[in-house]
Amino acid sequence: METNGRSAPQTPLDDPPEPGARPDVRLEALVRGPAHAPSGEANCGSGGAVEGAAAGEPLTAKLARRTAPGVLYEPGPEEGYLRCTACAHRCVLAPGRAGACGIRFEQDGELRVPFGYVARHYVRSVETNTIFHVRPGARSLTFGMFGCDLRCPYCQNWKVSQALREPGSDGEPIDISAADLVEVAVAAGCEVLASAYNEPMITAEWARAVFTEARRRGLVTALISDGNTTPEALEYMRPVADVFRVDLKGWSADQYRTLGGRVEPVLAAIGEARRLGYWVEVVTLVVPGFNDKPDGLRALGAEIARIDPDIPWHLNAFYPRYKMRDRVMTDPAFLVDVAGVAYARGMKYVYVSNVADRVRELSHTRCPGCYEVVVRRFNYETQEVLLSGGACPSCGTRVPGLWGSAAA
Repeated sequence: METNGRSAPQTPLDDPPEPGARPDVRLEALVRGPAHAPSGEANCGSGGAVEGAAAGEPLTAKLARRTAPGVLYEPGPEEGYLRCTACAHRCVLAPGRAGACGIRFEQDGELRVPFGYVARHYVRSVETNTIFHVRPGARSLTFGMFGCDLRCPYCQNWKVSQALREPGSDGEPIDISAADLVEVAVAAGCEVLASAYNEPMITAEWARAVFTEARRRGLVTALISDGNTTPEALEYMRPVADVFRVDLKGWSADQYRTLGGRVEPVLAAIGEARRLGYWVEVVTLVVPGFNDKPDGLRALGAEIARIDPDIPWHLNAFYPRYKMRDRVMTDPAFLVDVAGVAYARGMKYVYVSNVADRVRELSHTRCPGCYEVVVRRFNYETQEVLLSGGACPSCGTRVPGLWGSAAA
């Protein structure tokens, strides 16, 4: 059904798992693939490698062989069960079962987690991760793995994040060590290394290994997350992670149910990340007919400001993609109105993106004291950095962020 050219929100396929749920995803289904999952025991060797890997094996089998012992878990409610603490689902894993993400699973009394590969990696400007207060103009190597704890029907990176849920997926993991991945970044002149494309907290053990090496080489590290995580995971990553960039996707239980999650853990994670000392930026992709009610967006802005008015909020325009190709693009004028209200209610840094030069003035960083432009951008590229030691050159007001050498 459509009203005013905008489709009604998509009905969720099923309810998201409750915290501590027991997903019934069998290890043999991961090993053999959803289309070839007979009953019986999985044929797994010690250490998590699957024996008898053959050409044409499903992606799930490839990933089951690329694992290591996990850290983010605790004993489950019954003997032999584990409770995963990487995301807010807090799945209880029975022997031989995987969590809702499909990539963290119990095997032989231990948690196995993704390790030693990437699904893709690119070198681009740091701003393409929708991070504006971190080394503006710097190059960033951004990498990701397969799988996700949510199932957003408008995901830009669905071929990676939703690969395990899409029939016939032919993704290919790229084997690489943490040191070699960081070496690629250093050789390309990167100052930032970011984990993105899928949800990095469900692959936190691998991200920590990569970030540890990146920190050793002097790189800034960033988690590009859906925020559906836990205090335990945030604390685990904090020693090696500088930035927690969060997609805050809506404000209501119904919206997050469509995506397979809940809003409360996301808001809690934003606050916890700030408490732990992460640099935090928040992105809301405004999808027509899904989360574009002015009252709801105003409530989101107020909630972010309550946590910390210095947190940058990015309002991104939606373009039709994945399972929401029937939607129209977000009206840039609407985003400008929402940004204006957010500024009026105390937020200091509000950006409008994904609209190139149509809303150019809301791509720049302005001093909250005198409103002069201190970082000038166009289409996710920094053109000019005017900050002096992290402060406005006109009035001396400090502008929070991780400015570093690229902003000098």
